[in-house]
Amino acid sequence: MSSFRGTGSSPSGLPAAPRFDAEDVIEKPDPASAPSRMAIMGRYVLGPAVFRALAQIPPGTGGEIQLSDALRQVIREGGRIVAVPLSDGERRFDVGTLESYCAAFLEYALSDDRFGAELRARAAALLDDA
Repeated sequence: MSSFRGTGSSPSGLPAAPRFDAEDVIEKPDPASAPSRMAIMGRYVLGPAVFRALAQIPPGTGGEIQLSDALRQVIREGGRIVAVPLSDGERRFDVGTLESYCAAFLEYALSDDRFGAELRARAAALLDDA
């Protein structure tokens, strides 16, 4: 995982089932000391316990209130955070920077069944003019 630093991490290890309980959530771990290769994406269904935790936690990394800190608090207070890993063939795109967003958008756009061929032709023309 090349951009692991910019994501949350769960040390639960690889799941044996389609979903599993997260044991902990760590905001932007150092890749060398991260407890696993599992990363958390921005797809959540949040219950009231998470919103209560968000109201209580102080700003964390970067001076922001971190959702990962609220998730961690819910786990420590005995609540459950259920994780669902990507299915086979699914891929995670890091869009945390303008460059990574553009790269993900470009990959999706160029592979689109409806618009891809026209966009690839336009990109080729632009590159030829450069």
